[in-house]
Amino acid sequence: MSDSAVQPLKGVSDADRRRSRSPRRRSIFAGLCPRRSSGRGFEDEASALSKAEILHLRQKHFCAAQSVSYANTDPLLLLRGEGSRLFDEKSNSYLDTRNNVCHVGHAHPRVAAAVSKQVAALNTNTRYLHPNLCLLAKRLTETFPSGSGLEVCFFVNSGSEANDLAVRLAFARTRSREIVVVNHGYHGHTQQVIDISPYKFDHKGGEGLKENIHKVPCPCTFRGPHRGQDAGEKYASYVEAACQAAPRGQVAAFFVESG
Repeated sequence: MSDSAVQPLKGVSDADRRRSRSPRRRSIFAGLCPRRSSGRGFEDEASALSKAEILHLRQKHFCAAQSVSYANTDPLLLLRGEGSRLFDEKSNSYLDTRNNVCHVGHAHPRVAAAVSKQVAALNTNTRYLHPNLCLLAKRLTETFPSGSGLEVCFFVNSGSEANDLAVRLAFARTRSREIVVVNHGYHGHTQQVIDISPYKFDHKGGEGLKENIHKVPCPCTFRGPHRGQDAGEKYASYVEAACQAAPRGQVAAFFVESG
């Protein structure tokens, strides 16, 4: 949709409103969005599906690379979440240790209400002015140390997009293409961040380590090679060596998973 197509509500004339309700226009939209012959709504049709039917549809219409957890035994059919718990079709409760999306818990009432209210009013991108966006950027940057210079935000849709953008910014700032990564790390599914994710490039279907990527051991004091009081210094020495090995000793970025 072009910018010119977005008009303030006050700018819509009575003639425009009449045209939007015209039989011809209704016929066009009916052709674009035909009603299903069953007459059932989407929610009714979804709720009537059995677990076996859902799994069949998943296997038919999803790429096999999009794995289903526990598919080798009994895949979970999860229908709702609350706080730190997930619930299946039989109301069995599971502690959610896998999802990193709901930072304040599933179905947090304040978050759900805020999202519902905003979607009902406006859902667009950031090319237009809006007070919520600007105020949120202000509050986020105020959490950084004073005088750090960290006062500019990019709002993105996912961790993959955030990491991809971080790589681009690092390349632009340093003019270097050298990146240091920690073994076993996963940073997203765009091609850029797959190249810095040993979890992906070192496994089936991966293309292996690129010349500009420098992989260092994961600092694990449980199973790793260094477990004593000096483990931190020893693991840090690998990072130092990787930086020195980069052309002119210049590294664009260092990526490590926080968890």
